[in-house]
Amino acid sequence: MGYADLVPLAPARRHDLAALVLIAALWATAFPALSSVNVTWDEALGDLFFGGRTFSYFTTFDARYLDFAHDIAPVAGFPDLGSSPFRSRPWEYYPFADALGAASSVFWSGALGQLDPFDGFHAVNLLFASLLVAAFVPFLARRFGLAVALAATLLLLTAPRLAADLLANTKDYPSMVLFSVALVAFESARERGSTAGLLGAGALAALALATKANAVFLPFVVLGVVAWERGGTAWRGRKGPLALALAGAALLAVALFVALWPYLWPAPLARLLEHARYLAFRGAAMRPESAISPLAAIALTTPLPWLLAVALGVVPTWQAARRGTPGARLLVVWIAVVLVRLQLPGAVNFDGVRHFLEIFPALAAVGGLGLVWAGQRLAAAAPRTARVAPVALLAVPLLAQGAVLVAVHPFGIAYWNELAGGLGGAQARGLPQAGDYWGLSYRQGMAWLADHAEPGAAVAVPIAEHAVRLVAPWRLRPDLQLLPMTSPARPEIPPRRMEQLRELAAGRTVYVMTVRRDDWDNALTRECRERLRPEVEWTLQGGSVLAIYRYRP
Repeated sequence: MGYADLVPLAPARRHDLAALVLIAALWATAFPALSSVNVTWDEALGDLFFGGRTFSYFTTFDARYLDFAHDIAPVAGFPDLGSSPFRSRPWEYYPFADALGAASSVFWSGALGQLDPFDGFHAVNLLFASLLVAAFVPFLARRFGLAVALAATLLLLTAPRLAADLLANTKDYPSMVLFSVALVAFESARERGSTAGLLGAGALAALALATKANAVFLPFVVLGVVAWERGGTAWRGRKGPLALALAGAALLAVALFVALWPYLWPAPLARLLEHARYLAFRGAAMRPESAISPLAAIALTTPLPWLLAVALGVVPTWQAARRGTPGARLLVVWIAVVLVRLQLPGAVNFDGVRHFLEIFPALAAVGGLGLVWAGQRLAAAAPRTARVAPVALLAVPLLAQGAVLVAVHPFGIAYWNELAGGLGGAQARGLPQAGDYWGLSYRQGMAWLADHAEPGAAVAVPIAEHAVRLVAPWRLRPDLQLLPMTSPARPEIPPRRMEQLRELAAGRTVYVMTVRRDDWDNALTRECRERLRPEVEWTLQGGSVLAIYRYRP
């Protein structure tokens, strides 16, 4: 029994049909869910602002959009976000995914009027997810069979953390997709001996690099595969050397990357060095209590069915790589390079797994191989169950993970698995970012305030206030006053502002709305938890996600 025999479909181009069905299901479920999440901490800092500026520049070529200190309204259909806190830090914000998100916002909000500007911005991730499915399913199906391709893709789409990133993370999720699609294009071109294909992979690598610096490690995966394969039989029979084709792809990637980022144009080398300094000293600016081991983050925030599938897939993946099965060595090198990157001196990790999402498509492929391999072994051991057992072994873990996703939505970003004791156990153990670390649940809080807050009440947000302030004109009830309490760069609240809050609350209704993020606690969050009972609280797995208090001094 082969891998493809486990999921019988129409013989002609069944992997393309499967990809189309998955993409349709993705849009049917994820598009309505866009309205369940707020903008992220990082988007409110600058991603939205710089995405609007870059999109406005490329659609008008008005140089004023590249003067980030200059107040100029964006193109029609995108909101004016001049209050973004980090608008003076252009070296931190990559152009491609943010500009595409702005274009998506203009389309869904400005042109069609179906979404508000921020949900329209997030809708771009559905395009990225569709691209991943369209590339990943045929790639895996041609090399390992359709069953492996379907299992791997469903593992990717139903993991709670990844699903939450799909709905709101317009930086790390697109980076994961473009990183993966670039490698799929490279491997396909190398197997065919196609120079044009390698140049196309270089262009995709440029898009990945113009989305996030994780793509800097793409060449290490490519070179690792080339070294292991010794080029590959397709290239050994060609006149043009593989090294020359790879060099051309690399040069194209660098040139296209610079062309996509107008901020670099006035002084490319100096501004690239400025960006490199930001990346190099990123760890020095991180609070020690925010750090978490990447391996621990994978082990504790990934559903157990996924972990089981990957464990089952280690042996068959390694065996396939040693046999030279097309694509298998790519998976091994892909995972190895990301894991080595995470252990380099100076590497830091926080916010769970979002900073290295590019490892998950490769792990999902290993998981798909593991489930199908285990099904084959089970069928061989029990011939009477040969038709039922393999399909059951595929379906049960995927259905179990899907059930977890439904149970935790819309708070998938706060999901912790049973090894951590759920979110409640993670909070009791003081694990970093055990809660809604990005402020996505403020969408639910603002909706509650719209329905229950007294007219003219004031609202204080002690964690990620900027993620509420930026969307307040669209999502916070107009008569509610959002108080200036915090800075997005540090958790502390100045004592004078605490005094002003107490004075205001003595004669006026004040609500405190806060997500749970213990490494960002301050005087107001501690006072509310220790002294007040929430008016309403959203919980998950026995832990707190978001609470709203009526503040009484």
